Amino acid sequence: GLLGRSAPRLFAEPAPQTRRAALASAGLGALVAAPAQQALAAPFPGLGSIPGPFEVNPKEAVIVGDASTAEAKKAIQQVKQFQQEAEQMLAAVEKDRQADLTGYLSPVGMADLRGATNTINNLMDDATAAGTMRLQRLMLMSKYAFEDDAPFPVSKKGVVQKRGEVRADRLAGSLRTYIQYSKELLQFL
Repeated sequence: GLLGRSAPRLFAEPAPQTRRAALASAGLGALVAAPAQQALAAPFPGLGSIPGPFEVNPKEAVIVGDASTAEAKKAIQQVKQFQQEAEQMLAAVEKDRQADLTGYLSPVGMADLRGATNTINNLMDDATAAGTMRLQRLMLMSKYAFEDDAPFPVSKKGVVQKRGEVRADRLAGSLRTYIQYSKELLQFL
């Protein structure tokens, strides 16, 4: 009867993989997954560096709104104030890597900066606003980065630690870039 028969083989048993095949497939996988180097276009003589699609020269800015309104003046003043605070923070960090910067941080600082820069963006024509919006995004990213690194790190047990050199360097770098982009934005006015 049925006891002497074995079940039919529906699928072929996979062949055991040799060591050579395993190493070859791993090497091929690593080669495919390796990141490619950045492709840089060759500079063309006489053209200089070509700006990106959202890089706008402040000298070519077209202001279509009224920069003398109270709202515009307040926005410009806020951007200048945030820039001065960033300069003070940078000076404090360069003087003392362990300077306490929590007094400069505000829970609504990001919203205030976004509101002020939106007001400035609305003063510009579309082409110029593309450039100021680029600077706005870069400023917000830098502000987020330095606000993230400004507080002292806390251990898992809740003990406040000293700010490490890498964190302090990252903090100073993001403050420098914020100040640079803020100055560029103010050149549009």
